[in-house]
Amino acid sequence: MSDEDSEQVAAELVVLRRTSWPVLFGAVLLGSGISVVVVVCKLASTDGFRTIWQAIPIYLFFAGVIGRIANCKIVLRGDALLVINPLRTHILPKRAIHGVSTADDGTLMVHLGEGRNFSAYAFGGSLIDHFRRTSSKAERKISEWLRSSPAVSVDKATQRVCWTRCALADLSFALCTVTSGVSAIWMALSE
Repeated sequence: MSDEDSEQVAAELVVLRRTSWPVLFGAVLLGSGISVVVVVCKLASTDGFRTIWQAIPIYLFFAGVIGRIANCKIVLRGDALLVINPLRTHILPKRAIHGVSTADDGTLMVHLGEGRNFSAYAFGGSLIDHFRRTSSKAERKISEWLRSSPAVSVDKATQRVCWTRCALADLSFALCTVTSGVSAIWMALSE
């Protein structure tokens, strides 16, 4: 792929997400991380490290869950709308989308026709959205995108679903598993 092609692809991608989620993710992880370190250090000095290790995998699991939630977004490509939810990514062809709307609670709904509606976790309604209207702004952007260019041909208009990949959250889950396994073996051998 040439530099011009990659610049064109980047220009065609529009990412819609609430800015509060990554900020919240960072604040929660930093605060809970500092708390875990303080608790582990304080209790390790009095009780030893034998049972305190359990705080580390719990923190890593918590970080993975928060990371997956913060990763939620909607991506507008030239030919499809990607709804990236915590576990599953839905690739909705432009041709299959009949419209978008915002429900009374602030949830962004994508209408696929035949009575099928699809909600996006990234814009699932919230108290902040009630004041900031982020779902309504996302609805307007998607509506503009739907009107902006013609949809792809019918043979490419199939909806696909795949597992969401989130490198940092998946790394956190993997470290949680490794830490739990190593710690359990260490506890069993040190009895």
